[in-house]
Amino acid sequence: MKKRRHQRVEIPDLIANLSDGVDFFSGTVRDVSRVGILMTDIPQKLNNLEKQLSVVVAAKDKKFKMLVIPKWVSGDNSEKMMGLAILDAPLDWTLFVMDYEFKHEDIWAMTTHLPGF
Repeated sequence: MKKRRHQRVEIPDLIANLSDGVDFFSGTVRDVSRVGILMTDIPQKLNNLEKQLSVVVAAKDKKFKMLVIPKWVSGDNSEKMMGLAILDAPLDWTLFVMDYEFKHEDIWAMTTHLPGF
């Protein structure tokens, strides 16, 4: 979980509905990146780490339909967490996450200042 290649951001009030083609589950999105989602409140029934899942992430007035695969599951009955790798997402998802990253990040802090300029 700590070896992230992409920055994670917390976006309030995101929920996700997962489907494995047979069952349908809901969960809370804790944080996201352009290529991954961390979900909590996952039902114990959902344990299959080899199966691709369809997910719809709802954010205020937007819905993002994606194809994901579980990378890990942890926790117990009280709080189960799941890390999902995004296999296929719309461009709107990437723009949504990037927009949120830039709103909450000081992009000028990363700029190199040359002497005399």
